[in-house]
Amino acid sequence: MKKSYLCVAGAMLLASTAASAQAVKAERGFYVGLEGGAARYDIDVVRSRNVTEKNDAGMLRLGGGYQLSPNFSLEAAYFRIGDTTLDYADAHTREHAKANVSGFDLTAAYRFSEGLPGVYVKGGFIQSTVKETARSETRDLNNISIDTVQVSASGTGYLLGVGYEYDLARSVSIGGGYTRLENLGGRSNIAVNLWSATLKYRF
Repeated sequence: MKKSYLCVAGAMLLASTAASAQAVKAERGFYVGLEGGAARYDIDVVRSRNVTEKNDAGMLRLGGGYQLSPNFSLEAAYFRIGDTTLDYADAHTREHAKANVSGFDLTAAYRFSEGLPGVYVKGGFIQSTVKETARSETRDLNNISIDTVQVSASGTGYLLGVGYEYDLARSVSIGGGYTRLENLGGRSNIAVNLWSATLKYRF
């Protein structure tokens, strides 16, 4: 019985500590944040049995913002997503294409304080550039023809996300979440699913 009381007391102390940590967050002020994670490209292209895709990549995002209230914040950031690749091969042709994305976003977030403390939802606009490189190798008898093309496309898109943020101290928080980025490079056929972890410092 004594052990049971000790377990209950320990659990209550842990819950109290966690609640206190969440409560010490500064209500207003500037902050900076670093976010990193795993991205998966969702690209609408023609596929065949001769095509091999690699859609997984890393992602890094660095930003800063202002906490307007305990619930609302506005944030601007620069982000970069690693390469996605596509390879095609048949008896006479080999093609290799890769693309990556970089850009800026402006995001508004709402963090719940009751019912689901720490949970947040966010949405915003993206200005991004998709850079593509394609290399084609064609064999015809004893001849080999090689062509390389580099193109880029820029434009606006949007993002939607959900996550959880936990306050370690008044100035420091950690979190994780999921974000969907749409219309990257202004192209409706390119989107990315992102799972990430964040570290934030408030001034």
